[in-house]
Amino acid sequence: MIDFSSPGGKSRSLEVVGGDIAKVKCDALITAVNSGAMWFGGIDGVIQRNAGNMFHAQALAKLPLKHLDTVVAKKTKAHSGNFNDVVFVIDDLEGPLGKVIFSALRAASEAGYKHVSIPTIRMGVMSGVVEKTPKEALTELIKGITEFFKSYPQSCIEKMTFVVYNQPNIISIISSFEKK
Repeated sequence: MIDFSSPGGKSRSLEVVGGDIAKVKCDALITAVNSGAMWFGGIDGVIQRNAGNMFHAQALAKLPLKHLDTVVAKKTKAHSGNFNDVVFVIDDLEGPLGKVIFSALRAASEAGYKHVSIPTIRMGVMSGVVEKTPKEALTELIKGITEFFKSYPQSCIEKMTFVVYNQPNIISIISSFEKK
């Protein structure tokens, strides 16, 4: 667990878990997608297996979108995932991951979410494209979260769950951040 609480401020944490992000109970699942609607990545598959096209259809309806734009897609019917909604952030790999995370958290906060889940963005298929190593990507993830709470100290977000699926190296790298 990484603590992002401010002195005398709200309690905030990033919990790291392994497993299926769809099984994490949260207000919203955050994921990055590209602006070209080529949404066939692992998390897209997880969302679609659990909720069909319900969330992606809402994002498609907002096109065209550009880098760092966000779409808060709301649940319109029951689905099998433990997440209520999805926050899509456009990531065209045009800048550091920290800015992507910042934009997603801002949208989640504006939507009133208290607990969000975050997958291993840029640590799978997109690994090495902007951040050259998983450690660099994790550093950017932490930087984005830190900058967000500095800019929005009154945010309603209390808990973030970083979900790692079948990547033991990521778990060991992030545990080094927890000890700092």
